[in-house]
Amino acid sequence: MVAVNFTEPQAEHILRSVRQRVAMWGDTVRAITRAGDAVQTADRLIGAGPGAMGAEFRPNGRRVLRLNELAEGEPLWIIGDVRGDVLALETVLEFIDEATGKGSAPQIVFLGDLSGGTLGDAACVAIALERFAAAPTRTLVIAGDRELALASLADDAPDERKVRGLAEMPVPSIQQRSLDNLVRACAELAAKLPVAVICPDGLLLAHSAPPRESLLDPIDRPETMESRPEVLRAFAFDRLHPREPKVVPAASQGAASGAAEDFAGSMRGLKRIFGIDVQRMVRSQDAAPEGHRWFRNYGEGVLLTISTMADALAPELGGGRRKPCVARIKSGRIRVVRFEIPEEISITAEQIFPRMAKSPIKVPSPRMPEPPLIASARTALQSESTATPGEQTLSLSEPAEVEPANAPLLLEPEFGSPAKAAPSTAAPSREVRADQIHFERGVRLLSARSWAGARQAFQESATSTGDHGACHMNEAVACLSMGLPGHQDALRLFRGLLQSDAADPDVHFNMGVTYLTNERNPIEAGRAFKMATQLRPNFEDAWWALGLAASLRSDRRAAADAFAKAAEQGCQIVSPSSLEGIIPARELSSVFDALRGRVRYHPALASDPVPLSNA
Repeated sequence: MVAVNFTEPQAEHILRSVRQRVAMWGDTVRAITRAGDAVQTADRLIGAGPGAMGAEFRPNGRRVLRLNELAEGEPLWIIGDVRGDVLALETVLEFIDEATGKGSAPQIVFLGDLSGGTLGDAACVAIALERFAAAPTRTLVIAGDRELALASLADDAPDERKVRGLAEMPVPSIQQRSLDNLVRACAELAAKLPVAVICPDGLLLAHSAPPRESLLDPIDRPETMESRPEVLRAFAFDRLHPREPKVVPAASQGAASGAAEDFAGSMRGLKRIFGIDVQRMVRSQDAAPEGHRWFRNYGEGVLLTISTMADALAPELGGGRRKPCVARIKSGRIRVVRFEIPEEISITAEQIFPRMAKSPIKVPSPRMPEPPLIASARTALQSESTATPGEQTLSLSEPAEVEPANAPLLLEPEFGSPAKAAPSTAAPSREVRADQIHFERGVRLLSARSWAGARQAFQESATSTGDHGACHMNEAVACLSMGLPGHQDALRLFRGLLQSDAADPDVHFNMGVTYLTNERNPIEAGRAFKMATQLRPNFEDAWWALGLAASLRSDRRAAADAFAKAAEQGCQIVSPSSLEGIIPARELSSVFDALRGRVRYHPALASDPVPLSNA
């Protein structure tokens, strides 16, 4: 296994790009739209013929691809279950691109389960399929059980595996129709995606397991398998026993549909049908707590499970976070690459895409989940300063990846172990949920400094609630933080708030910040700050801002008095070096940034305003 060192300075620009992309995907409307466009593009490409996907590998077949060539000098990257983890997927692809270098596209295989019933589902579908659309000849996308299950949802029929996927992505009612359309399009695409890939050296790539030997016995050639849907679905729905080398049939309506069969017999059956000595397998089902797992009971180097997601593990699985991993195939050698990222990035992603409580049974039609439960910042994991024994440190000349920090309240059971369901609570009405979901998404985007997305979220929240005050206040804060492009809108919103409550000191303070930082108007700003201090005499930030406005008017005496009052009230902001209006541009810029961080916003619909820097 190779461990990636994220402390290298050259990784900073990659992490900066990851931060921006993750914040961008927080806009679920845009994510659903882009996912729909990507599905249509992928559908057109796959419909163009058998060679449309992975043409540079010279594949044969449609649903079970047989590759004729693998470039010896280039790595083939295998990405496992993502399940809506945007941070993990974006970081993996950013580092793979960095390792590949400019001017060429990497060779990538997605092993399915892009969605998992989370806020990031549509984004992950869009990311993977846009990658396929950009480099179709070097990208392979395999369908997992969560993709194939969408067809059963679209037909309103029971599925043999009740799994959470794209259909359970939590969206407000206003977006439900768009999500339903996306689910139907993904279901149609999943019916065309391959379910397995057989490499020239006998490596099998599939989501879960090879079909049982009894299913393969009647099949004499690859073309026959293409017309046997029950055999094709087995690659995604059947399971492998965690201790014995056996293929376990998928459960159907809670009852076993057959007996477990020998894993080696399945591999022999594939060899007979395809004429390739299939000896090894890389899969992604049954996510391992460690991020990857070699199953020694199947033989040395025979079976590898890969998970490319990072979530909080249940105490019974050891706690902590799963380490996102990918497999890299080069010159016939399989190597696991494990990634870790700074905890602050993980926390930011967790605020934008909080994991929802998982239900062990999926309802037959898409339904709105309970409002997101945003936990307080989790204790940062202790970073490993040195690689554990037997590990190597991977420089950025080799690809690397990242671990996001999304914390599900209920993990799916590993293999056949029973899951413990979270306590059920009465679900609020659909419109109340829409109100809360939009508002909480806006708060997450504010904390991620994604101002445009936050503004849109608060606008959508205001349309589904009778109390517009908190929504308009937070929308105005987002506009204020955008600078001049949002200046007039911020003032309009603050004036509207003052018409309903002229005695709100927080609104007067925010309006003053808007005048001062965006318009450089210390006169109007001073009036707003003065009103805030009159309404709340112990408002330390307003006293400090009043002093700054006086300083910019060259009123030294008033500035000194206001700064002294602010210090008396416990204000922690540092006073400018000059009180006579002559402040260096660099210092003034940092002062304005600090002042914008003190504007008041509502962290929840019914909460009192707090400084934005506390987000």
